[in-house]
Amino acid sequence: MSSDPLTAIIAALEKEQIVPDVVPTAYIFTPSVLFSIVYPNGAEVNLGNEMTEEDTQDEPEIRLAALNGPWDDAPEASYTLVMLDPDAPYRADAIYRSFRHWVITGLKSPAVSSNSAEALNALKTHPSTTPYRPPGPRPNSGVHRY
Repeated sequence: MSSDPLTAIIAALEKEQIVPDVVPTAYIFTPSVLFSIVYPNGAEVNLGNEMTEEDTQDEPEIRLAALNGPWDDAPEASYTLVMLDPDAPYRADAIYRSFRHWVITGLKSPAVSSNSAEALNALKTHPSTTPYRPPGPRPNSGVHRY
């Protein structure tokens, strides 16, 4: 993988076919913020890693990191996180593609004046638009991408 974070992210999304299965190739996708997802048991979501159902049962914590240096977004900027299962019920027959597991809007960037781990936590401005529904793929349905 590239040492450039943006190139590495896009390469991982293409490798796992998130682009084009979820994000169309025609869409000019230029991430500026990296969402990091950490479950209460310490399990962390990384691009392309596999997790167990047990690891993902409780609503995780969201962390944000600016990809291009310090936070330079406007104070009113907010972000949306959407957790989908593009492989429901099976990747080969994804008739429920884009099953919505979690939607949070209005996430704010962390305080820029602090370097503590807590400062990286995304600031939820209101409850989830769609409450967290943990992954629960059907038995023998293969690996799902979320």
